[in-house]
Amino acid sequence: MSDILVAIGTYFSDLGTGLMGGAEMFMTWNNVLTIFFGVFIGCFFGALPGLSISLAVAFVLPFSFSLEPLTALSLLSAVYVGAIYGGSISAILFNTPGTPAAACTTADGFALTKQNRAGKALQMANLASMVGDVTSTVLVILLFPLLAQVAIYFKSPEYFALILFAVMIVGSLSGKSLVLGLISAALGFALSTIGMDPIEGSGRFDFGNVNLLSGISFVPLLIGMFALPEFVAQLTRARRHDKPSAIARSVEVDSNDKLTREEFRTSLPHMVRGGLIGLVLGVIPGLGATPAAFVSYDQAKKRSKAPEAFGTGSLEGIAAAEAGNNGVNGSTLAPLLTLGIPGDVVTAIMLGALLVFNIQPGPMLFVMHQDLVYGLFIALLMCDLALRVVGLIFIRLGRHVSRLPTSYIFPGIITLCLVGTYSVNNNVFDIGVMIAAGVAALVMGRCGLPVIPLIIAFILGPMLERGLRRSLAASHGDPMVLVQSPIALVFYGLTIIALISIIRSNRKRGWPHKADA
Repeated sequence: MSDILVAIGTYFSDLGTGLMGGAEMFMTWNNVLTIFFGVFIGCFFGALPGLSISLAVAFVLPFSFSLEPLTALSLLSAVYVGAIYGGSISAILFNTPGTPAAACTTADGFALTKQNRAGKALQMANLASMVGDVTSTVLVILLFPLLAQVAIYFKSPEYFALILFAVMIVGSLSGKSLVLGLISAALGFALSTIGMDPIEGSGRFDFGNVNLLSGISFVPLLIGMFALPEFVAQLTRARRHDKPSAIARSVEVDSNDKLTREEFRTSLPHMVRGGLIGLVLGVIPGLGATPAAFVSYDQAKKRSKAPEAFGTGSLEGIAAAEAGNNGVNGSTLAPLLTLGIPGDVVTAIMLGALLVFNIQPGPMLFVMHQDLVYGLFIALLMCDLALRVVGLIFIRLGRHVSRLPTSYIFPGIITLCLVGTYSVNNNVFDIGVMIAAGVAALVMGRCGLPVIPLIIAFILGPMLERGLRRSLAASHGDPMVLVQSPIALVFYGLTIIALISIIRSNRKRGWPHKADA
C-alpha cells in the first residue's frame, strides 16, 4: 500500500513540476495577448454562418510561423476554442448555427430568443462552453503523463497499425459513403508521396519540377481546399440570403437579463457531464465536437427533471450541447501529442505547425519538449478565461457580427489567405498549388468526395510510409513483422470491427445509394 501511495505522490509531484515549468514558459504578455486575440478571431469566424472552424484555423496558420512554437500553438488553440463557442451566437439569435457543432443549440437557443430571453441563452452558452472545456482540459492534464508512458511502447509496426486505424476511421466517418471517404484518404496518401523519398533520398513523382522536389506544401493545400470552395459558395449564393430576416432584425439582447444562481446550479451537472462526454469522444479520431454536442444533449434530456422543456427553450439543453462540443478541445490534443495522430482537421493543422517548427509529436515529445507540452495546457486554461471575457463582449456584439454579409467579408479573407500562402515560402508556386487545391476541392464536392480524409491522410502519409518501410527494413523484408506486435494486432482488430460496424450501419440506412454507385 505504501508503494502505491509513494507512486501516486511521485506522479503528482512530477505533474506539478511540469505545470510549473509550463506556466513559467507560457506566462508572457505576448502569449496572453495572443490568446485573447485568437479567441476574438475565433468568435468572429464562428458567429458568421459560412465561415467554418477549419477555415478560421487555416486562415491564421501562415501568420503563426513567425511566432515562437508555444505562441503559435496557443494562437491556433485559441482560434479553435473561440470558433466553437462563436457558432452558438448565430444559432441562438437567428436559428442558423455558425458551425456544425452548434447545430444542437439551435432548437432551445432560438426558442429562447423568440421568448425575448436571448440574453440568458447567450450567457448560458458562454458559461457552459467554459465549464465543459475546463472539465475536459483538467482531466487531460491529469491523465496525460499516463498516456505518454503508454506511447513509449509504440515502434514502427505499432505506428503503422495506429495510423492505418486513424485514417480508416476518419475516412469511413466522413461524408455519406464509406467508399468515397476511403477513396479520398487514398488520394491524400498518393499526394503525400510526391517529393523526396524519405529512405533513399531520390525524387518521386516531381515531373521534373524543382518546386515539387520538397513535396506539396501543406499550407497552400489546406487553405485552398477550405477557403476557395467556401468563397465560391458565397459568390453563388443569392443575395437575399445575406439580408437578415424579419425575426433577425427584431432581435434585441437585454444585457440585464442575467442568469440566476438556481439556473446555473441546475445546469451545472449537465455542463460537467458534457465536458466528460466531449473528453471521451474527442480522443476518438473522426468524431469531434458535433457528435459530442448531440450525445451530451441526449444524456441531459434523459436525466433532466423537465425533459419536456427540451426543444422548446431549455437552458439545460443549451448547457449540455455547448459543454459537449467544447469538451473536445483538450482531449483532441491527447492523441496528437502522445502519438502524433490528429483526430480532426484542426489537430491536423496543429500537427502541420509542429512539423514546420521541426517538433515531432509522439512519445519523445514529452521527454524532449516537456515545458512546451505543459505550456500548451496552461494556454488551454487561459483560453477558457479569455473565452469568458471575450464571450461577454460578443453577447453585446453578436447580433451585429452575425448579420454582417459574408459575401463582402470573404474577398478580404481570400486576399489575406493569398498573402499568407505566399509568405510561408516566398514562392509564387505555392499560390498555384492553393488555387489548384481549391479547384480540386470543388470537383471533389461535386463528386461527393469529402475533403477531411484527404487532408489527414496527406499529413499522416509520410509517417505511415516510414513505419511500413522501417519495419520491413528491420525484418529484412518479412511482412510478418507488421502482425507480430500485440499492440498492432489490437489496432488491426479495432479497424476491422469499426469498418464492419460502419458497413452494417450504412446498410440499415440504405447504403450504398445510387448516387454513390
